[in-house]
Amino acid sequence: MTGIVLSTVFSLFADDLQLDTKVPLGLAHDGQILWIGDAQTRELTGYDVAQKKKLATRTLAYDMRDLAYWAPNIVTVAPNYIFVINPINGDLVDKIPLKGIADPVAIALDMHQAYIYNRADKKIHRVHMVDRLQFGSFTPEITADVRSLTFYKGFLWAIAKDGKAYKISPSDGSQISFLPLPESSYGITFVDGGLYVARPGQVRSVDFIETENYVAAAKRSFTIAGELELTLPWSEEVRKRESRLQLKYALLPITAHQRIAGLRADPFTRFGRWEDGSHTSEISLPQASAERSRTHQLQFQVTLYNLTHIFNAQLIKLYFKNPELPDSIRVYLDALPLAAADQASVEGFRKDWLAKNDGKHPIYVIAAVMKDPQMKTDTRCAIFRSLGIPSRRMKFVDLDSRKTSEFVQVYLQPTGWVTITSRYDATKPKEFPVANNELELYSPDDLQILPRIVAGKAGTVAAVPELMKFQKLQIITSSAE
Repeated sequence: MTGIVLSTVFSLFADDLQLDTKVPLGLAHDGQILWIGDAQTRELTGYDVAQKKKLATRTLAYDMRDLAYWAPNIVTVAPNYIFVINPINGDLVDKIPLKGIADPVAIALDMHQAYIYNRADKKIHRVHMVDRLQFGSFTPEITADVRSLTFYKGFLWAIAKDGKAYKISPSDGSQISFLPLPESSYGITFVDGGLYVARPGQVRSVDFIETENYVAAAKRSFTIAGELELTLPWSEEVRKRESRLQLKYALLPITAHQRIAGLRADPFTRFGRWEDGSHTSEISLPQASAERSRTHQLQFQVTLYNLTHIFNAQLIKLYFKNPELPDSIRVYLDALPLAAADQASVEGFRKDWLAKNDGKHPIYVIAAVMKDPQMKTDTRCAIFRSLGIPSRRMKFVDLDSRKTSEFVQVYLQPTGWVTITSRYDATKPKEFPVANNELELYSPDDLQILPRIVAGKAGTVAAVPELMKFQKLQIITSSAE
């Protein structure tokens, strides 16, 4: 997993900035003043960030949509024109003509280069502000109409009507990532590394974490207590024969989606860490031990995010450049014990897929498998493994409904483990969402039992019980941002 390039931001305002705005499409920062433009009322308002002081509102004599800063002025768009505005007095300084851009609604600037979204053809057009030349356009990889644009650190960010902020390439409009926004977000800008959006009556910060592989937002924090019950499965015969019985287990991984802190167990047990961030421990029993189960009362803090892993064109290329798997992941390619009929289904799917789709990225295999809602989790895992995609089952608990579910996780280079939750949509194979109410508990496939429980006869499923249970969940504290 690549390093974080932009982490949780702080708010410039003691509270959200409250304004009397209706449709604030315009939001731009000139290094000192944050400018907010209301498309409905034509009102332009400034806010001095350093002094935390609101400036006098001016009503313009012309239409105003999105805003961008072009020193020492700000600019907006109107049918067939870019308007250059003196923000201090609201005077119209200049009008730059646009050819074939009849309904521009959003503008972003990279120095003298303007990017303008035209609602009429749903394209982003490039315009040089000094030379007044237009040179090409592209269609952004966004399905909804764009409301506003901003340019930040080499990328375009667009707010669309579907309630998301999209990070896209300024060369061809390909989607890099996206994050969900507060309801009715219009204008967008960055101030000192922080993302801000304008909503009716308000400008507010949006805290998020970004890497090359994902964007995480809408943080929720919890203090949680619960009971971990571990079943010690060896038979009397095995207990008498073996000199040592050992159960190694892992739970509560630290991932892009969730952060775990302060894990405590009563009775005390020492937790180590695996490479994927999971908390690990083990139970060792002496020969002929009569202990059948062990229970720990757990308490910990967890922070959860709404997160969507997005497999854009760059990530797909990186997969084919470096398909090698870490040694610790290869165990998740081992064949699973399945009934004969299920194993036949796995082999049939594998042969059919390789005959028609060999060489495709694994996300397309995943989409094909997930189109069948009746397929069992074990069978899905087995199909993925048979095609060289490491996979495991992972238990989750919904902290809102308190219901436990089992999802499949797949390991995809260079991203790492990706969860296929109930929110996954096979018609959008590049997107893997997980919500901020879903707590990742443990994978039954991570359990290590010595000596192993021997499988049954050929064609039958090994009689291995569910050895871990997390129950009696209590939410002690909770908060949301």
